[in-house]
Amino acid sequence: MESSTPSRDTGLAMSEENIDRIRADYEEFSRTGEVNVDFLAPDFELHQASSILDTAGVFYGPDAFADVLSELREAFEELSFEAEEFIEAPNGDIVVLIHARGRGRGSGIEIDNHIAPVWTYRDDKAIRMVAYEERAEALEAAGLRE
Repeated sequence: MESSTPSRDTGLAMSEENIDRIRADYEEFSRTGEVNVDFLAPDFELHQASSILDTAGVFYGPDAFADVLSELREAFEELSFEAEEFIEAPNGDIVVLIHARGRGRGSGIEIDNHIAPVWTYRDDKAIRMVAYEERAEALEAAGLRE
């Protein structure tokens, strides 16, 4: 009798594909400033950290990124996000360590922060991203340790 549950190898291959996909999407965003929403599920949720301006909260749907980025772009004349590391958690979540830099529109105040979103996938679509302000907090949320 065959099992309908994917084998560990299938799950591992899917997770590696998701890491490759998210890495390519971050690289594309760094080059173009545009977000590829093709990998986001229709029921996608973006949970934004509280200290990132007034963008705290939960945003829904594939347009969630565009909504948050629009708010950030209004506040910053220069803004960049460099993905420095991709870490796979035992449950398949992906932690992305990001170096965020920017200069405030009007104020000229520069930011230089690190954030760590944790991505959750269902098959080949992201269903949730939770942005953490601390690496350790993101790793713990994904079931990992420093």
